[in-house]
Amino acid sequence: MAREDNYTPIFPEADVMPRKFDGLLGWSADWRCMVDPEEKPITLDSTVSLNPSATEVTVEFGDSLSEIAQEHGCTVKELAELNHLRNTSLIFPGQVLKLPVHQYSQSPADVASLAAQADTTCTLSFAFEDVIEKPIEKLKVRIVSAAGDIHEAVTDELGKIQDYVMAKAEEITVFVSRWHGEKLVAQFTPSEGNSSVTLTSAKVRVKGVTEPIKDRAGRLDLDIHPVNTVVSGRDSKGNPVIQINHTCPNEYDLRLDRNLDYWDQIIAASERSGIIPQSIAAVINAESAKINGVWNKDSVAISREKTNAAKALKEQQGESAEGVVIYASSAAGMTQFLNATWLGETFREGTYLNEQARKRGVMADKPKRDALNQIEYHPKTHQQIILPMFEIKPDTWWTKEQIINNHLLRGVTPYPPHATKALQSWLNLRFEPEFIIMAAVDYGLHNLAQLQAAGYSVDTLNDAEKAKIFYLTHHLGLSDAKRFIRKTITEESAHKLLVAQVGAKSAAERAFRNSNSYIKGHREWLSNHIDRNIELEKFYCPKVEHTTKQESKGLESVINKIKGEV
Repeated sequence: MAREDNYTPIFPEADVMPRKFDGLLGWSADWRCMVDPEEKPITLDSTVSLNPSATEVTVEFGDSLSEIAQEHGCTVKELAELNHLRNTSLIFPGQVLKLPVHQYSQSPADVASLAAQADTTCTLSFAFEDVIEKPIEKLKVRIVSAAGDIHEAVTDELGKIQDYVMAKAEEITVFVSRWHGEKLVAQFTPSEGNSSVTLTSAKVRVKGVTEPIKDRAGRLDLDIHPVNTVVSGRDSKGNPVIQINHTCPNEYDLRLDRNLDYWDQIIAASERSGIIPQSIAAVINAESAKINGVWNKDSVAISREKTNAAKALKEQQGESAEGVVIYASSAAGMTQFLNATWLGETFREGTYLNEQARKRGVMADKPKRDALNQIEYHPKTHQQIILPMFEIKPDTWWTKEQIINNHLLRGVTPYPPHATKALQSWLNLRFEPEFIIMAAVDYGLHNLAQLQAAGYSVDTLNDAEKAKIFYLTHHLGLSDAKRFIRKTITEESAHKLLVAQVGAKSAAERAFRNSNSYIKGHREWLSNHIDRNIELEKFYCPKVEHTTKQESKGLESVINKIKGEV
């Protein structure tokens, strides 16, 4: 990690006599506010995409009725009744099953009824810290809501105050005061639900007494000290100094704070892609679940509601509920890659995943073989048909289509039950920071290129604006992102998407306040989430010295820009 230590002289001249010191060191900059919602949008599998629902499905080898029902959003009972199946365990390859068509129908009264049951409360857990991430104790805090409500508190030894609860999400303004008077440090509108708010000062208070040093010369400016520490002593010229050891300033003007461990991966991805590191960090921050502010590299998408219900059922049956987990998606890792997307990026030439798979020997160009394992030849050139293949098990190589068609990735889970050991090991690389970060950037650039090819002026965007389109295309998938951009999402599709993300009651409440429109409710929800969470400002040093700070307007403005409507 490249960085420069920040040296701060506090005495006018060299002095060997003890001297008291007490003051604030750091940068003359605004406080930094990080709002992290507990519930993150999840990347949904294709089973709940915006594409029109199929009306029938052909059973393939290895299929079960429960798997088919899960894939198409219906129940085993519905399938059995519609297809007159007496034995739900008896289906056979080639059999064509009709799928139930659920007609979308929800009246304004239905929407209003559901909306009235929605929990609109907002709970904020505040933490206050200085520039070296040390809790600020005994700090007076005043929070003022848009409605005029005032909440006052004093931080404890952990830099925290009692959770602040609002009946509904609205703009709040946060003031702090200590010995230097009151200061406005944040103003924002949180999302509904629970959120952690970390407010970081750009300074650190230092207080103490210098110690006499016999020798005028010291080594404070020559030694390397741990990041986020403050040390005092003499530099090599004999000057008494206090030194803040921080990642800022650095040649990238990049600030990662608690996620400093991912510095090398962020920089490597930036250098590979040409996208500034702040954009990459902002996208990961918006995608990733966190543990105490640190990106959770082991995150998976678990449905809490379904998991709790499954556990309750087990307990009712007198069985152990330990280890029962129902996944909401096959997404995994810091940037929430689906099983199928990870496989697609592995097979796409030029990606980091493709390079690594070939380097490790699990992917290679192999002759295509027929059902009898005979090599196939091109009918005109009579040359062997060579295709990229993945080694699903020793000496068994399959194309992407074979892997998908044989259901090795089937299941709304990051651990598909039919995946081979080799394939699952490859999917588990989503939990490796280098792989997941590189893959996210490759995928984002690919989506931008596809939008450019479709006639959108992506090349007019700066990296801050590209970060928002990165997130949009990754969250919805390229095809559905195009529909979002063109505003061609149907009411039924918007209803399905919004319910999948926030639940039926909350979705109805958002539709209700948008003229009973799920289209408007979903668009407002996703746009607000992207605008609140893709903020590059949070990942710049307090003082930008080596680069030019890039900024972005809201998502709707960015979309208008690529559509040429600015």
